[in-house]
Amino acid sequence: MGIRVIIADDHESLRAGFRGILESDDNIEVISEAGNGRDTVKLVSELQPDVVVMDVAMPGINGVDATREITRSAPEVRVLALSGHNDGFFVKGMLEAGARGYLLKDAANSELAAAVQTLSEGRIYVSPTVVDTLTYSFLSTMSELNASREKQQQLLDEIRVKNQELEQQNAELERYTYSVSHDLRAPLVTIKGFIGLLKRDIEGGKDRSIESDIKQISDATDRMARQLDELLELSRVGRLVNPPVEINLSEMAAAVVAMYSGAIAECDVDVKIDATMPIAYGDEGRIFEVLQNLIGNAIKFVDNHRQSRIEVGAEISDGQVLCHVRDNGIGIETEYLERVFNLFERLNPQIEGTGIGLALAKRIVEFHQGKIWAESDGLGQGSTFLFSIPAIE
Repeated sequence: MGIRVIIADDHESLRAGFRGILESDDNIEVISEAGNGRDTVKLVSELQPDVVVMDVAMPGINGVDATREITRSAPEVRVLALSGHNDGFFVKGMLEAGARGYLLKDAANSELAAAVQTLSEGRIYVSPTVVDTLTYSFLSTMSELNASREKQQQLLDEIRVKNQELEQQNAELERYTYSVSHDLRAPLVTIKGFIGLLKRDIEGGKDRSIESDIKQISDATDRMARQLDELLELSRVGRLVNPPVEINLSEMAAAVVAMYSGAIAECDVDVKIDATMPIAYGDEGRIFEVLQNLIGNAIKFVDNHRQSRIEVGAEISDGQVLCHVRDNGIGIETEYLERVFNLFERLNPQIEGTGIGLALAKRIVEFHQGKIWAESDGLGQGSTFLFSIPAIE
């Protein structure tokens, strides 16, 4: 018994040509023809052929949908897709629908009968030209998958970094909240205490004590106002951004020193500024705040038992400007070298300050993608504060 075939194509002339090719093989019998997908499905149900030669593009329901219905209702019937399109989209569509072979119409003269024979034996037949297309499509898909995996991995890495940053920010926020709660409460306690003393001194008519009470209350409110102002400034870093410009660090350091000329004269400090510091690049106003804070601290923490010296300089290091403010002041114990940058961290409560300046400097430098740190050999050994910011391109 020969191979029973149904030909499905919407062009009558093509059906006739395919019939002639197939019937030239004594082992193949064309038992019917159909001009659309719906009639093809119906004929398969009625006649149960061995092979259906299926045109991909037909009216009614197309070859993909017709193939899907045939393989679902009659899985023993094998479908050979016949198309003029050597396109990965059509090939993939027909093979996913259940077709066991794919043949180009322009190769039908030489391959159609062999393809039908191959499918009838339970094997798969795909034209060599179509195999090349499938290979290219497969490689393209693999390339897209690899690119997608790399993109997903990149996104995962970015999410991981963001999560780490968020954890650090949450930890910083906890410390920040605790510090604000703790350190802003101190002036309030002072104010409340001296209000009680003021009330008592007024009732007792102690005029001199009244003046002292009022001064203490005034100093406490001023201290709280400074803390609130600096906290507001700290919160703005990273949001209020001035356009980056070239920064002449030598001129900027000289301007900062001029601001402190009175304190420098009073403490008899010898200040030396490197006049050949490299040009940096960044937010000029913010970097001024950093130098102002570091030079101001160096003046504030002088050692009164010797001639005080402050050196300000910078050099290029690893593509960035590394700036330093070095002094021979009271120094810092090693265990506090990192803590000095914490919010409200004051190593010497007897010296005026809010404990926010170095935290603000750290935030500014990190906003410039730089680092800031302190070095000291201990108490009485002086200290050096260093920070890095971008060099001019």
